[in-house]
Amino acid sequence: MDLLDEAARLGAAGAAAALATVLRTSGSTPRHAAAKMIVGPEGRLAGTIGGGRLEHEVIEAARTVARTGGAAQRIARSLHGELDMCCGGMMEIFVEPLDRARAVPLAEAARRRAQRRPCVLVTDLGGGGKDVRDAAGESRPRLDGDRFVEPILPVPRLVLFGAGHVAHALAPLAAAVGFEVVVCDPDERWLHDERFPTARSVRTFDAAAVARELAPFGPGDHVVVVTRDRDVDRAVLQALLGRELAFLGLVGSRAKVARIRAGLAATDEAWAAVHAPVGLDIGAETPAEIAVSILAQLVAKRTGRLD
Repeated sequence: MDLLDEAARLGAAGAAAALATVLRTSGSTPRHAAAKMIVGPEGRLAGTIGGGRLEHEVIEAARTVARTGGAAQRIARSLHGELDMCCGGMMEIFVEPLDRARAVPLAEAARRRAQRRPCVLVTDLGGGGKDVRDAAGESRPRLDGDRFVEPILPVPRLVLFGAGHVAHALAPLAAAVGFEVVVCDPDERWLHDERFPTARSVRTFDAAAVARELAPFGPGDHVVVVTRDRDVDRAVLQALLGRELAFLGLVGSRAKVARIRAGLAATDEAWAAVHAPVGLDIGAETPAEIAVSILAQLVAKRTGRLD
């Protein structure tokens, strides 16, 4: 569920609901700034700010806000000192009612994100009003006095070149953790809706044609090359090397990787950006295990744990 979309829908419908957003954290915490949760009068509807006693307290406050449409609240807690949680950090959360006035900027932010147009959602923590503006280089959520400045960036996109067994296992896992998944393959025996119900299909291995259909590849794109032909792998890599991608990986043995590398017209610097063989070394062997190893590496990249 897209929480921005859902929050906008509930606000526009006049439903009794509240939105809880993490404003800032320090130390060890289960979630970080901009994490969201939607709460109705009966309890949590969608999302999480990390669970435990803090989430329980925020849900209770949000239920009241949802039920009464009352004033927004800021809740700051030391997780260990005040709540006896094992995490030793601090979190501050903003709880606000979802109404028609808030629904308009929430919907606009969601629309721009769907169009892959970065923007910034600014929330006035005094009155709770919201505004949307151009991104202007913003990349991290932050407090600016009594305003919460939240970059709304395109959903990270995973483009899989190849619709074989590994892609079949990886696509639903990636969708489950928030990637927009695209699978590219000209062979309809492998690429069809029943095999990839959570992914968009592009019926070609031609990277230029894929870019024309999706819009140009950019810093929000994670690409994994996993076709059934090393010559196709080489052609796709050759087309993508040097582009501004979030991630570029190649499935294959070390011997296969070495042969593909030898046939590429690429500098050592360009090749150094390729994760090959892709995936964390967990001893994976089956397609499902390989998919898990790749997904772990993709998540590590997305969260900044991987260079």
